Amino acid sequence: MKYKGLNLENVKNNNRSAILNILNNLGAMSRKDIAEKTGLTPASVTLICTELLEEGVIYELGEMVEEKRAGRKKISVDINPTYKYILCICIESNETYITITDCKGHVIKSIVSETEKSMEPEDFLVKIAGDSTKLLWEVGISKDKLLGAAVSVPGKVDRKKGISLNTFSIWTKPVPIADILKKELSINVVVENNLKASAESELLFGYGKDHDDFVILKWGPGVGSAIIMRHRIYQGSGGLAGEIGHVSLGKGGKKCNCGKTGCLETELSVKAIKEDMTAAAGNKTKEKKIMKDKLNKLAFATRNYVSLVDPSKVILIGPMFDDPEVYAGFVKAYKEYDETVPDCFFARSKVAFNASHTDPLATALNEWFFSK
Repeated sequence: MKYKGLNLENVKNNNRSAILNILNNLGAMSRKDIAEKTGLTPASVTLICTELLEEGVIYELGEMVEEKRAGRKKISVDINPTYKYILCICIESNETYITITDCKGHVIKSIVSETEKSMEPEDFLVKIAGDSTKLLWEVGISKDKLLGAAVSVPGKVDRKKGISLNTFSIWTKPVPIADILKKELSINVVVENNLKASAESELLFGYGKDHDDFVILKWGPGVGSAIIMRHRIYQGSGGLAGEIGHVSLGKGGKKCNCGKTGCLETELSVKAIKEDMTAAAGNKTKEKKIMKDKLNKLAFATRNYVSLVDPSKVILIGPMFDDPEVYAGFVKAYKEYDETVPDCFFARSKVAFNASHTDPLATALNEWFFSK
């Protein structure tokens, strides 16, 4: 991807963001190298780096090792991982993860607990706030050292207002997550849909470092997707663009949690698969037929999706794709619709195995760190 800055005082924040993104993607480098990568003047880079050093956002690593040369040696700079810490909260349908990380994603401490759907959402979030406070106390991190708390949650989210509009699988009413947690924790809070958070994570830490256009396909516990175009997440008019889990399989299907009928999710969620497998009563032949049918439906929907979006790559994430047989079975089923597609068109995410903290972490960094 290309990094481009502008030498204008009124876009100083854009230049700051460009420098921090360079350091995030490529690692420590000298001010001169940063200037070459961004297109900024050396004077602009020096000015911004000086301010970042004074704030503690970046730090100097010392002289770079290079071939003998006349003149001043290059001194590399990098993002200071302990500048601030982030409280990462990942709420999934069955489990909730609370993790404290530094600015580079190193885990300080984490806990996992059951997502208690029987509780009122307000009471559950107060409990999460209490667990978070205890975790911070255990590692000795005060709230003034926090960048803030980022929450990823399934379903439709109003990020600007910090409201979960409908998680489908957890709560069926709007929940002002940000307001509740701000009141309990007295820190900044940002809330994002889990798939969008996964896309932000992939952009910052994964394939987004080298690719500008790709699709993320998640399988398990539900089915979801996100579209990345020109290094940005495509949102659509309502913020739900690319939700493959809610494309229609046709008339006469099952009722979906979203209120519609016949969504792909109703056939391919882990819950739906378990129900169908239970009905097969241990009959291996039936079980194989059921799984083949599931893979075929997902491959068919993905093929149509790809033909509309035209991505350079499809990144596969989620517990279902963690199974090598399922992964291989999906690629095989897809090739029955398009035998010209190369194996490298599909790839396992390099960061998804840490999704419980990297997803909300990426949302927090984009909200308060890179976009300042």
